Amino acid sequence: MTSFSRHSLSSASRGPRATAPRGHADYCDPALGNLLDYHGLNRFEALWHVAAQDVDAPNRERGGISTVSLLTLEDEQGQTHRLYLKRQTNHLGRSLSRPLGEPTFSREWRAIRHYHALGIPSVDAGWYGERRTGKEWRAILITFDLDGRDDLDHWHARWPALDDTRRTQVITASARLVRQIHQAGMMHGCLFPKHLFLSRPQPAADGTSAMQEQMDAVIIDLEKTRRFVLRRHECQRDLYVLWRRLKAWQAAEWREFLAVYLDCPAQSDEVSRWLNEVEARAQRKRR
Repeated sequence: MTSFSRHSLSSASRGPRATAPRGHADYCDPALGNLLDYHGLNRFEALWHVAAQDVDAPNRERGGISTVSLLTLEDEQGQTHRLYLKRQTNHLGRSLSRPLGEPTFSREWRAIRHYHALGIPSVDAGWYGERRTGKEWRAILITFDLDGRDDLDHWHARWPALDDTRRTQVITASARLVRQIHQAGMMHGCLFPKHLFLSRPQPAADGTSAMQEQMDAVIIDLEKTRRFVLRRHECQRDLYVLWRRLKAWQAAEWREFLAVYLDCPAQSDEVSRWLNEVEARAQRKRR
């Protein structure tokens, strides 16, 4: 089984930076469109009703419902592709610019395009559309499978079994991605370990593990991302979300993370200040 990703698209295809819809128009990556056409699915209603395997419990917040399903399709050559089909009804986010709300997938779609324009490694989206009928506001977003990657939760669960080299690779890849997001003036807003996907090191030619191979990371779930208002405060909010969940990491490993994130020595005063501020935030949350 293989995954349908931007790396498997034809050279004529367009990524998330391409002209995309606002309002009720649809966007479809041309190569993905060919695959969906082959199955008669390149229409909003067809995708809305197609059966797919749920990968998480439905999100019933915001007065609506939002689901994520795995859609597995075979192309004309018999190659299997994995897509994440995200569907929602009246699952709206509100802001000063859109006080009456909009589908959160619309926000995520724009954020994916924005991250790609900034050069921040993030999930690829290949299809977006929305429809309003009466009081129902539906939206569909399709993202590509992150083939060859495991999320940070996966690595964290294995932490006691990892050697120092692999731990450093995981920490470095994660810190570089978070630094890139924050340097671009963006707050992720939901920086759980399950939203950072790290490349899976491939075995060396002799069959041994490629321990020296550098890992890289990609971010997903961008519906809550936004520009900074209070930069340092919001950077710390993102970091605290990670800190609270990566319980296996010791202080020395957090210093290693912050050293990469801040681009300064692990024992520097700047790293100490940031570590103390994140720990102080944790103390306040416990009260």
